[in-house]
Amino acid sequence: MSVGAGPTDPRGREPDAHDPEVAAVLEGRDQIQLDDDMVAEATATAAARHESLLVRVRKMPVAMRVKLALSGNKEARQVLAHDSVKLVQSCVLRNPRFTLEEALAMSKNRSLAGELLRTIADQRDWVRNYSVRLALVQNPKTPLQVALGLLGGIQDRDMRILAKSRNVPAALQSQAKRSILRRDGGGG
Repeated sequence: MSVGAGPTDPRGREPDAHDPEVAAVLEGRDQIQLDDDMVAEATATAAARHESLLVRVRKMPVAMRVKLALSGNKEARQVLAHDSVKLVQSCVLRNPRFTLEEALAMSKNRSLAGELLRTIADQRDWVRNYSVRLALVQNPKTPLQVALGLLGGIQDRDMRILAKSRNVPAALQSQAKRSILRRDGGGG
């Protein structure tokens, strides 16, 4: 258990969408009020302010973090994208202001759960971007079927790097080698 989290601390357990407080947030019938600086887009972000936001987010209960993930500004979304609770991370993906750049950053995140990487891969607008597609294929946590499905759209130079990479599953590495042979005219 983390420091400061007692037996009744809600941060000590893994929440789910069936928790009444979290369900109320997801359905939009909660009474949680968020600070304006966490929701409105800021023009300038100072490191000290970012640190204070990080500290404030860590102290929030899960339901409040879910609400912030669904409606927060870019700075709040960046902090919540690295949250330890998968539900909060998935709510960041559902934020209407979530951008392609944030999708790329999450695709590169090697601590992100495979199901969230699958969610990113299911969004055609995001996967249409080559950088996102490459980041998903290179991420070892991306489910193998998803990575194999995206492999066909990878350029030769990146395919050669994947074929030699030890950071991807062996099946993906061998499929990349086969694709290189096929593209070079070696056949099968």
